[in-house]
Amino acid sequence: MTLIGRVHNGVVVFEGPMTLPEGAVVIVSEQTPPPSRSAKLRQPVDLPIFPSDQPGSIELTNDRIAEILDQEDAAS
Repeated sequence: MTLIGRVHNGVVVFEGPMTLPEGAVVIVSEQTPPPSRSAKLRQPVDLPIFPSDQPGSIELTNDRIAEILDQEDAAS
């Protein structure tokens, strides 16, 4: 049996009409709200800049970006 109640002046008061037999053993546990999740702050990504006559003329796929970043890591 699950009973829901609130603490009022230091005493647990059950919601709704409730009768328990005298001497009944009960377990009371506090129900806490789940911790709030907040979005982690992320740092912007610096992508390499390529000089070009026409903006957007270089197709940057995920694989191509990975290659460029690997080349930069190897150069440094």
